[in-house]
Amino acid sequence: MLRRAPTTITLTQTDIEQWEQDRKRKVHEVQQKLEDEQRNAQSANDAKAKQKSKKDRIMEHLDNALV
Repeated sequence: MLRRAPTTITLTQTDIEQWEQDRKRKVHEVQQKLEDEQRNAQSANDAKAKQKSKKDRIMEHLDNALV
């Protein structure tokens, strides 16, 4: 039976630094995405809170009409 030589994997310092940079970039992108989603959700909630309810609009209209 023939055997082949074992595969040798060589990592250089540059390879390790590149891997670390890629990992940090991916983590940063995920954090940015989560922050953007939270910011958008907060903006939507703020916009909803600023809108007056139908009852409030009617009551305001009636108050202005009586004055």
